[in-house]
Amino acid sequence: MIPMRGFALFLLLASSPMALMAQEAPPSASPDEQDVATDADAVQSGATIAGDEEEYEEIVVTGSRPPGSVDGDITPELVLNPADIRAYGVSSIADLLVELEPQTGSSRGRGEGRPVILLNGRRIGSFSEIRDLPTEAILRVDILPEEVALTYGYRADQRVVNFVLRPRFRSYTAELEGLVPTAGGKSNVEAELGVVRINRQGRENIDIEYERDSNLLESERDIIAATSGSPFDVDGNVTGIGGAPIDPALGTETIAGVPNSQPSLADFGATAGLANLTDTTGFRTLSPASQRLAANAVVSRTIFGDIAATGTVRLEATESTALLGLPGYSLLLPASNPFSPFANDTRLFRYAGVDPLERRSNGLEAEAGFSLNGDLPDSWRWTVTGNYQRTLSNSQTERGLASGDIQNAVLAGDPTVNPFAPGLGLGSPLLTDTARSISTNASVVGLVNGSLFDLPAGRVSTSVRVGLNTLGQDSRSVRSGILTTNDIGRTRGNVQGNIELPLTDRNEGLGTSIGDFALNGNAEVEQLSDFGTLTTLGYGARWSPITEVRLIVSMTHEDGAPSPGQLGNPLIATPNARVFDFVRGETVDITRLDGGNPNLTADSRRIFSTGLTLRPLSETDLTLTANFTDTRIDNQIASFPAATAEIEAAFPDRFVRDATGRLIQLDNRPINFESAERQDLRWGINFSKSIASRLPERPRGEGRRQRGEDQDGAAPPPAEGTAPPPPGDAPAQQADAPATPSTGGQGFGRRGGGGRFGGGGGGRFGGGRGQGRIQFNLNHTIVFKDQVTIRQGVPILDRLNGSATGNSGGQARHEVRVRTGWFRDGLRANVIANWRSGTFVDGGASGGERLDFSSLTTIDLRTSIDLGARPELVNNAPWLRGARVSLNIDNIFDVRQRVTDANGVVPISYQPGYVDPVGRTIRLSFRKLFSPGRPARGAFSRGS
Repeated sequence: MIPMRGFALFLLLASSPMALMAQEAPPSASPDEQDVATDADAVQSGATIAGDEEEYEEIVVTGSRPPGSVDGDITPELVLNPADIRAYGVSSIADLLVELEPQTGSSRGRGEGRPVILLNGRRIGSFSEIRDLPTEAILRVDILPEEVALTYGYRADQRVVNFVLRPRFRSYTAELEGLVPTAGGKSNVEAELGVVRINRQGRENIDIEYERDSNLLESERDIIAATSGSPFDVDGNVTGIGGAPIDPALGTETIAGVPNSQPSLADFGATAGLANLTDTTGFRTLSPASQRLAANAVVSRTIFGDIAATGTVRLEATESTALLGLPGYSLLLPASNPFSPFANDTRLFRYAGVDPLERRSNGLEAEAGFSLNGDLPDSWRWTVTGNYQRTLSNSQTERGLASGDIQNAVLAGDPTVNPFAPGLGLGSPLLTDTARSISTNASVVGLVNGSLFDLPAGRVSTSVRVGLNTLGQDSRSVRSGILTTNDIGRTRGNVQGNIELPLTDRNEGLGTSIGDFALNGNAEVEQLSDFGTLTTLGYGARWSPITEVRLIVSMTHEDGAPSPGQLGNPLIATPNARVFDFVRGETVDITRLDGGNPNLTADSRRIFSTGLTLRPLSETDLTLTANFTDTRIDNQIASFPAATAEIEAAFPDRFVRDATGRLIQLDNRPINFESAERQDLRWGINFSKSIASRLPERPRGEGRRQRGEDQDGAAPPPAEGTAPPPPGDAPAQQADAPATPSTGGQGFGRRGGGGRFGGGGGGRFGGGRGQGRIQFNLNHTIVFKDQVTIRQGVPILDRLNGSATGNSGGQARHEVRVRTGWFRDGLRANVIANWRSGTFVDGGASGGERLDFSSLTTIDLRTSIDLGARPELVNNAPWLRGARVSLNIDNIFDVRQRVTDANGVVPISYQPGYVDPVGRTIRLSFRKLFSPGRPARGAFSRGS
């Protein structure tokens, strides 16, 4: 455990590189140095970046927006250029989004904070269209506030991430990585192959990925098995009926371990009061064994002259196997049975051998999507996207032994069936539950956006989206021999409109005093076949008094229906699921029921949000953000929370207890709460600074020759699609465009009036030869209120003060994430720290069964080396060009959250191995980008 004081020390150390690197500013580059500014990019990546041979550190564009920018006048909160992206050291867009989660998350909506994804400023058919693209293909990343989502037909409850690709790029990619916990027990191996080609005619990429994960057993984490529940054992235990003594000769003892296969009463005298105990931790998995195979293909072309068309196909197959413990059974052993030495009827508890119960699951997901984008007169744009997804899942869960025949033989006194014999029950069938579901999702969306007319303060922009969506969920399950089917279908049509009215311009009239000010409004009507008409209404304002400050305020009223999965997922029973019963303060093994709840109702949300973005230093890439959100949800749809007294009082039919009060079954399906309220503040700091290379400079133009010389040493032909060099009488700026010193952010003025090409806060357009970056990001979430009203007349659940959100405790009031990174000359190091404040749960009927969940600090390390950027390596081994080796350590100090009861004791179900089974991990990966052979001169036309 790292105390808060240690975390504060880390913040100090993590931020110190900013002050250090402020003194290490790179010297001004000469024109010669700028001319080869980005040769290192291609050399170290091994990819062909055609058409970008001269990618300068900074390009000033006057009267023009950066290519691929989003529609509208809202500028990005954060912009990442190629150097920023390289500093993260990740391989694909999907990996980059994981690293950007603190900057892209939102607490407004239903999508768990996931952002809206755009490509080159346009909608995409699905995330599969771009998820596997290598980060080397990215020219720029724009991160924008939730209000931009309205322009593209989404609700204003997700941030927007716009990926802008290089105009020309080619590569073959191979990556192999392995992961192991330092505590051992399991391993993970992943392999990936990809092909990408981007040029003027379009884009193609194919990606194949395979992943294999071994299981992790409880015994590999020194788990102490729970002792509560029925006393099953491989040899067996005998108990009295209803708590009565086993036999008068054994006194008042109510339990005795079976001593041998032909026990006498005297033999039981030695074990009276002593139960046999089988360690089942070697037969239960903390994480299952799994495999995954995925293939993705994307083709994008320009059709009919000016329509960008993209098609995507993705297939993914998964399978997993979990171990659920040993199959236990109990037999009523009458005193008349020839093998019973007792005067009273007794009960025998046994495990049927040492073959564990299993849950075997497999799934197959197929997805196909398309997108069409085009332009209309007067700066209007249109988009049509479509997507079809079909998911098939199957599971077989073994839940126990079919011991009916054995019981009948014992009751009949069959002399051939010895209840104490070794291996009894091994030939009996296992009781198996099955579940199968097929879900489908088909959608078509049309969007038109543009400018209606001009006001003195600017353009009045609008967007209209029309969509049609069909959802299906067909499920069937067999539990205890009973067949349950559920077939849910939903058709949804929707229309959404958005409008923004600029009222003042800081360059004219009243705007010279108050700055830019604009109002916006949006409305959506949805017609659902199963829930009727649902509406969304939103409105807000945007104010930028000066270029360095922007304030956005919005209000949204939204209705939402539960998903078909929440309504109709098949019922699955998991035996021997270990939970903590807050009511009795004990850990128990129960049967947990999961699936859909057809009785869920639609919810209604009211969301107020205000966001402030500051860029205080014009000469520094420093951005400060703060977002306050106040949410109220009526009829909230939620996962079932922890087994506390207040929850059991509200939902008594979800809990099943035996005659002694011990919890034996919990219905974990989703529920509706009457209402929920939450208030939180998310603020952050984003800093980025370029640093100079320490590698020796190459002579002017040498990098370009090294990048593609043939075996004879002759200069290579131009890359595919590369324009010829400027003529000899071209202006100097065209031939050798000078770099412009970074000026920080362009601020929040309306677009089109000049300014830095990269947009606000993002750094330079290109990476620069050998240019490095130092980055610092801090994000802090403070939760002021998190309360749930189950129903009127029932106490309010205060998740900040003793009520549980789940088995992991209450809602942490503070969550902090810090990321500091350094990248130069192919060497990269990132340190990521996460801190979450402690919580507690008062779960008992009298409030006395309290559990304390400690604060938690974890620190991760990401390191890598781009071998192609190190001349001393590439000169001796040219095949290393485009190669990267990465070493990542997650949870460096192997810390876990500590959970204790009122006596300071760790409950069985909160042992460290349960809280975080994997712990500290080490991941080693090797990635190679292969540049396809350059075509002979003339093999491609300039338009290719």
